[in-house]
Amino acid sequence: MNIRQLEAFHAVMETGSVTLAGERLGISQPAVSKLLKAFGESCGFRLFTRSGGRMLPTSDAQLLASEVSRLFSGTDRIQKLAHAVRDREWGEVTIAAPPALSARFLALALGPMMAGQNKMHIAISSQPSPRVAELVEGQQIDIGLSVQPFEHTNVRSELVMRFAMVCVLPANHRLAAQRLIRVEDLKNEPFIGLMRDDCSIMTIDRAFQLRGVQKRAIVEVPMSETVCDFVAGGAGVSIVPPFVGLGYSEDKLIRRPIVPLTTMSVWIMLPALRPPSLATERIVEVLRRELQRYDVDHSDVKSVTEV
Repeated sequence: MNIRQLEAFHAVMETGSVTLAGERLGISQPAVSKLLKAFGESCGFRLFTRSGGRMLPTSDAQLLASEVSRLFSGTDRIQKLAHAVRDREWGEVTIAAPPALSARFLALALGPMMAGQNKMHIAISSQPSPRVAELVEGQQIDIGLSVQPFEHTNVRSELVMRFAMVCVLPANHRLAAQRLIRVEDLKNEPFIGLMRDDCSIMTIDRAFQLRGVQKRAIVEVPMSETVCDFVAGGAGVSIVPPFVGLGYSEDKLIRRPIVPLTTMSVWIMLPALRPPSLATERIVEVLRRELQRYDVDHSDVKSVTEV
């Protein structure tokens, strides 16, 4: 008994005809008959009887057919799954990223791709960049996003883009009419900042130090999205990555380039000890494309801040 014999038997039972079964399988009628004969011999009982030139399945064959049908139903599911994997429409992908990326950006970047998907599952974890690197190194996640570089033999790291921080202001702020904001303009302004362990703190503080301006922080929060919530509410101003606070329209939150040009970078990290799944590769392509929209070398931020 082999799979080809089972295919022939299944096709005859479904079509009711040796001729039609041959057409479905792409083989001749005699070839189908030969497979049926061999299958019957391996089973040890008669599968069909002839009546008026037609082949009628015996009761034993009908009993066997129900099991064979379940077998090929499972085969069809496997084939559909294989096609979904091939077309990168199926898979389970785990992603870890800092809060500035995981809070809203990932939903905006991956949401359109996931619309209508029912075969792909994504799990997103919000972690600080050092922890993201640890998870990738330990092969515990599929994709890591980090604003800090990390080199290790267990990690494949790709610098995706360098982004320019932006100044965010309440819509009715006195500086909202300016084309760009200088750090000097923020002197004595109430500043909404992040907790001291955030990776962007040193970058922002350095911009103030370069211009000899004292930052007047009145609120410290754990996430950049929360910073934007405070700014939109009129509590103060801040400096944030360009991909946060995207849910606010300009009647609530104003974004302006900041001088001096204050940049950070984003790396995509993948486990090096196992090849990425096709689903992972698809998500990486989407993330790379969406992140590069904010690349300072491909935007007009640089030219604006150099005016």
